[in-house]
Amino acid sequence: MNTAAKLLGALCALVLVAGGAAVLHRSPSPRTHVAGAGATRVTAPATTVPAAPPTTAPPIGPVTPTGCPPPPRPPQPPVTPWKPAVLVPEAALPTAAPPQPRVDDVDALAGKGMWTWKVKATEGGDVDAIVDRAVRSGLRQLWVRVGDSQDGFYAAEFLTRLLPAAHRERLAVIGWGYPYLYDPEGDARWSRQALEFRGPNGDRLDGFTADLESAAEGRDVSARRATVYLGEVAMSKDGRPLVATVFTPTDRRVTTYPYAAMAPYVDALAPMVYWGCTEPGAAASQALGRLQALAPVHVIGQAYDMAPEGGRAGAPSAAEITRFLDVARRGGAMGASFWDWQEMTTPEWAALSGFDWPRPRVSARMR
Repeated sequence: MNTAAKLLGALCALVLVAGGAAVLHRSPSPRTHVAGAGATRVTAPATTVPAAPPTTAPPIGPVTPTGCPPPPRPPQPPVTPWKPAVLVPEAALPTAAPPQPRVDDVDALAGKGMWTWKVKATEGGDVDAIVDRAVRSGLRQLWVRVGDSQDGFYAAEFLTRLLPAAHRERLAVIGWGYPYLYDPEGDARWSRQALEFRGPNGDRLDGFTADLESAAEGRDVSARRATVYLGEVAMSKDGRPLVATVFTPTDRRVTTYPYAAMAPYVDALAPMVYWGCTEPGAAASQALGRLQALAPVHVIGQAYDMAPEGGRAGAPSAAEITRFLDVARRGGAMGASFWDWQEMTTPEWAALSGFDWPRPRVSARMR
């Protein structure tokens, strides 16, 4: 992630202490302009969300985030994020395709998961070690970076190794990518390539998500650009879930970010609930309460240290991880995952492993 984007995330975390969750998704790539959500609302057929068995354990109470408030951050040198050379004017974009019906099988999004970023920093890129740790931690899915606007779809070699190993253990693999949406149709092409990829034995991704962020990070996420893109990517779903990874819905974001326009085009929303100095359960509750009326929700929690970007000092505690998971499950989330694998601490792994989120059932694709 570039320095400017990290500083934005830290400032957001500070602002949200009083009433929302931190919104920044840590990653090495820039992101773009968030246009208003004034597009015509279209309702997609509802998806039946797989329900986890009810828990008889008592609720876990609020916890105090560690490392708060953040110390003052020294001035940082300006950084210009990468962005595509050409911005296709909105007037030149085609009309978005009508939303497709939501898929029936969304089990791949249920339960616990982890996001990966850099392959070599994730168990050294050893797919057997990745799958082994995922199984021992009770994970249901892996979220794996597969492409972006700068380099297109680039994960074929890694997926050729990972998919069969994961599927043998009934682990779903969700591909994720960074569409800058300067050229929504061009972004849709590489995203569809990821969905249409097949390994030598026919293994393929179990779903795909687009990480749709803000103007400060070099992207242009307007309602029209997002719906043109998602409408074209959906043509390659073939029964698998298409997910929009979105900002957590703070008071400001709900009036400026196109949640409602995107929701009919996806099978789920995955808000990045990076809580910073906000109580993690409160952050999860806010995201669920504001998005579940639009689409099924899979929440993404914080498992990294915000200090390098000017935020709270230190990684979230084990108690914060457990509290987030508990509120998410009781609040009706499809599942919960964390950003990101390479920065998880031993106590965080222990908390994730120790939290019981039973699988609702085994997807037909995973049998």
